[in-house]
This record gives sequence, C-alpha cells and structure tokens, in this order.
Amino acid sequence: MQKETYLFQEADKILMEAIDEAIDNAARTAGDELQRLGSRISPHDYFADGVLRHLFLRLCGADLTTSMGGDPETAWKFLYLGRSAARRWERERGSPAALRKKKDRREDIEKDKSERQQLELSAQNFVLKTVIRALVDRARASDPEITNHLEAAIDARHARLESVSDTDREFTERAKSYLSLLTGSPH
Repeated sequence: MQKETYLFQEADKILMEAIDEAIDNAARTAGDELQRLGSRISPHDYFADGVLRHLFLRLCGADLTTSMGGDPETAWKFLYLGRSAARRWERERGSPAALRKKKDRREDIEKDKSERQQLELSAQNFVLKTVIRALVDRARASDPEITNHLEAAIDARHARLESVSDTDREFTERAKSYLSLLTGSPH
C-alpha cells in the first residue's frame, strides 16, 4: 500500500516537473514576442494560465478549439472547489473576506448541498477503498489466490442469472473492474 502511494507521488512529481518544463520552454520560445504584444503578466504566468484553461476545458469535456460542448455539472464542481480553496486561504490569512456570504440563490444552495454530498461520498469511497485494500493485502498473505476466489463469486452470481441482459453483462464487467481496483489485480 505504501509502495503504491509512493509510486503515485513519484508519478505526480514527474508530471508537475514536465508541466513546469513545458511552461519554461514556452516562455523561452515565445515570451519576448508576448511581451512585445503588450502582455501585462509575465510569460510564465500567461502560459500557466493557458495550461489551466486547456485542462479545465479538457476535464469538462469541451471542444478545445471552440470551448463549446462542455459538461456544466463538471465545470460547476471545479468552480465550487476553487471557491472553497479561496475561502480556506482567506481564513488562513485571517482575512475578513472569509466571512463573506454567497448569494442565497436557490441554485447556489442546491450546488452547495450537492457539493457537500459529493465530498461526503468521495471521503467515504476513499476510506472504504483504503480499508478494503489493506484487508485484501493482509488476506493475500494467507491466501495468495484471494483475488481469484472473489472473481469466482462474481462469475457465480452471473451464472445464476436466468437470462443475461446487456445490463447484467455490464454489471458483471463493472464488478470485476471494481474488484480489480480494490485488490490491485491487473485486469
């Protein structure tokens, strides 16, 4: 478990270094031209902003050329996450702006409720995955075939179905995929 966490941290470090390098390269290559065009911000900040906009559009499923067709729910989740971070940073600084209230629009109240529910579900999901992975790792010490036994239980459930629909097949595939996530078996 710790090794897996370390590998993700290393992958994140490599990714962040690659992003920084790409921004540095863009600033070196086009920074002077950008400054000649009258940009008020540094080339590094300009290109970092471009990366952020690109990733936002990409993660929201929008067309990267036209910025159209993105998923508004995904966009709202990112925007609310950003607002939450800004409020936390304001509180860290002791800024009175942290006390600022949002508008009490029905949409904002519903988004806040949805955001809290998503946060709660995400936290529960994380803890469940962490605990199950740790338990499976311990069980694997005494039963190296535990993943196969668990997958056999999924197959047995599927075999007991009288008629198998597309939904049943999809359920079985998703169950196996989730099992793989929880047991670390490569499927």
